[in-house]
Amino acid sequence: MWFRIFLIVAAVWGFSLSGAVAEELTGRSILEEQEKRHVSDNESGEIDMTLIDRKGKESQRQMRVFHLKKDEQSKILIQFLAPANIKGTGLLTWEQGEGKEDDQWLYLPATRSVKRIAGGGKKNQFMGTDLAYEDLRFEDMDSHKYTLMGEETVAGRKCWKIESVPATEDEKKTSGYGKRVIWVGQDNYFNQKIDYYDHNGRHVKTTLFEDIRQMKGQLYRPFKVTVKRIRKKTSTILITKKIELDAPKQDVIFTQNYLKRPIK
Repeated sequence: MWFRIFLIVAAVWGFSLSGAVAEELTGRSILEEQEKRHVSDNESGEIDMTLIDRKGKESQRQMRVFHLKKDEQSKILIQFLAPANIKGTGLLTWEQGEGKEDDQWLYLPATRSVKRIAGGGKKNQFMGTDLAYEDLRFEDMDSHKYTLMGEETVAGRKCWKIESVPATEDEKKTSGYGKRVIWVGQDNYFNQKIDYYDHNGRHVKTTLFEDIRQMKGQLYRPFKVTVKRIRKKTSTILITKKIELDAPKQDVIFTQNYLKRPIK
């Protein structure tokens, strides 16, 4: 998964910032540079997912992800491969951009129905994981205000610390988050950590990005992502097993009709 939660949802130049340049940095400019470096035109991958409940019991899932960027807009398809009781379940997301609500559709093979995820439902949890539907959408920078809060070190990497809060009434109403704090590595512009807070200021979730690998040029991907819900005491761990870059993708893959096709 390398969309909102992994991209923004993620340098080989190795330069150091001078004082003058550093003074010009803003939270938004850092995230804009991050998007330039880490959003690919197309890729696919296979991910092992581990769900851990509050008693420590684990359950396993496997999924695959397809991403296509075309005409400056991205589309993401997630499909579960296992276990058998959720095999074929899929989530399709279309980026709309320019302050517009992204489109999301969930396919449930048990009912053979495609359900649109309305804006008010994006704060709900996705398929019993610790990820919300909004975590699987694309970052709409025009709907958020970003403030550079300083620098901190996370897991031995010097990071910029950025606060993100909803900037529109619609985002305030539909998002489950009143604030996010994002730590972005200064050497690779990739997320190291994100803390999530509800609208009452309570810390509700943390995402950690680990085993971050350089794929090509300035493009990096995390091969381990851990999402922890603080009050629920549950976790979701995602381990990327395979990533394929620059493989041609047909538009037909990113359609509601394709969601309904049996998983092979």
